[in-house]
Amino acid sequence: MNRKLHVDAVELTDAEPAGSPGHCSAVVQVSLDDGRQFSLLAATPSWFTQAFATAGLDFYFGPLVLFVRSMELGLVRRAVTDMVKGGDQWLCRHDTPRTTLTKVLAEFKAKHQPGQ
Repeated sequence: MNRKLHVDAVELTDAEPAGSPGHCSAVVQVSLDDGRQFSLLAATPSWFTQAFATAGLDFYFGPLVLFVRSMELGLVRRAVTDMVKGGDQWLCRHDTPRTTLTKVLAEFKAKHQPGQ
């Protein structure tokens, strides 16, 4: 029998820029009631579009990003809760080593588009 997963806690950390939920990125720390923890990269579409252009990237493939209209805790919690309705596969796919999206994009550019 499959046990239904429950989200125990959702926390937003490393918001960039802080205090601007309509245009930012953040790290979403998720704890499930079975003790597992996940770290997800999240961004508003406007922040990602601007960061992508500022970095001069031609393309991006890397850790998955959870896109939300606004980085408000209630909205992010609802998105994460929906992610676990069918199991843990979405959390596993989005789980990223403890880092920020700004660092991920910079590392991606250095590795895949050097000299730009």
